[in-house]
Amino acid sequence: MKKTKIEWTEETWNPTTGCTKVSEGCKFCYAEAMAKRLQAMGMPGYENGFKFSLMPERLEQPFKKKKPTKYFVNSMSDLFHEEMPDEFLDKIFDVIEKTPRHIYQVLTKRDKRMAKYFKNKPVPKNVWLGVTAENKKTVYQELTI
Repeated sequence: MKKTKIEWTEETWNPTTGCTKVSEGCKFCYAEAMAKRLQAMGMPGYENGFKFSLMPERLEQPFKKKKPTKYFVNSMSDLFHEEMPDEFLDKIFDVIEKTPRHIYQVLTKRDKRMAKYFKNKPVPKNVWLGVTAENKKTVYQELTI
């Protein structure tokens, strides 16, 4: 059973929350509006609203799911955010590699950071990487992978 309304995935996994705007498309960010609502409701993990925050207590979540699941990673953040420490990214990808039964979908607007991170390490086989861009101008100026 799906636990998200996002039609192209089954569940979300947010080892970080929050983000900062990097392009025109960020003007209409659904995650920012949702984070503000979750903060107002007192939801754990959103005490800082939409300020980028690490959630190390969420790293273990995929281990608890035995059924193969398609996860959208960081629906409420950007996995390659400039404030994301490489050490925490390593921990996230360690979880991914140790749970090959799952598929992990990663979308980022920070393609340069993603390319730099994977320059000397392989992308796990159970990861689908994607870059979001809102128009041709953004794609042609920013896409480096």
